[in-house]
Amino acid sequence: MIIRLRDIQCYAYHGVLEEEKQKGNTFLVDVSITVDDPQGMPSDDIQDTLDYRCVCAIVKQEMQQPSDLLEHVAWRIKHALEESFPQARDVAVKVAKQAPPLDLPVAWAEVEI
Repeated sequence: MIIRLRDIQCYAYHGVLEEEKQKGNTFLVDVSITVDDPQGMPSDDIQDTLDYRCVCAIVKQEMQQPSDLLEHVAWRIKHALEESFPQARDVAVKVAKQAPPLDLPVAWAEVEI
């Protein structure tokens, strides 16, 4: 079974430039977690699966810690999810930054691990 949360919206202060660290930006986070033999399907009990609220709380916590690189933010989120959910077999995380400060107009910059 794969659990996905898409477009978790956060306002955060990630970036290499001082302007990004001061002004902040909108970020979207996608999380995909594969779980073998989830007991929540037959039991219909939140205790037997991954609680989406816990996943979002981890994302929020990690997004609140400023980093220069999106790669580092995505790695921290992935690592925290793996630590919190030992039943997770595969964890993928995508972090996207809206309108990064580049020489050309770019809608989003994103990193996926």
